[in-house]
Amino acid sequence: MIAFGISRGELKIFLERSLSEKERRLLLDCYRLQGYTFSALVKKLTGYGYPESTVKFVLRRLKYLNLMDFGDIESKGKPLTLTDLGKKFSEILDGGESK
Repeated sequence: MIAFGISRGELKIFLERSLSEKERRLLLDCYRLQGYTFSALVKKLTGYGYPESTVKFVLRRLKYLNLMDFGDIESKGKPLTLTDLGKKFSEILDGGESK
C-alpha cells in the first residue's frame, strides 16, 4: 500500500512512534473482536489482563483518532467496528497484507 508516497514500512514506523504500546495492542485486539458493544468489549479485554480504566481510556482515544467507531450516549448498543483507516493500520501493525 502506498498512499501519498508513503510506504507500508514508513507507515508502520509512524504508527509505532505515534501510538503507545498499549494502544497498538488494544487496536490489534479490537481488530479481532469487532462486533462487541463498548461495555462487552471492555469486559472481554479486562479478562485479558488490562485494567478497566486503561481499556476505556484507550478505546475512547482510538475512537477520537477515527480508528474505530462504537456507541455512545446517543447510540447505545452499537457494536464496535474499525474504520477503514483503523483496519489498514491494524493490518500494517500486524504485518498482514492489506487488501
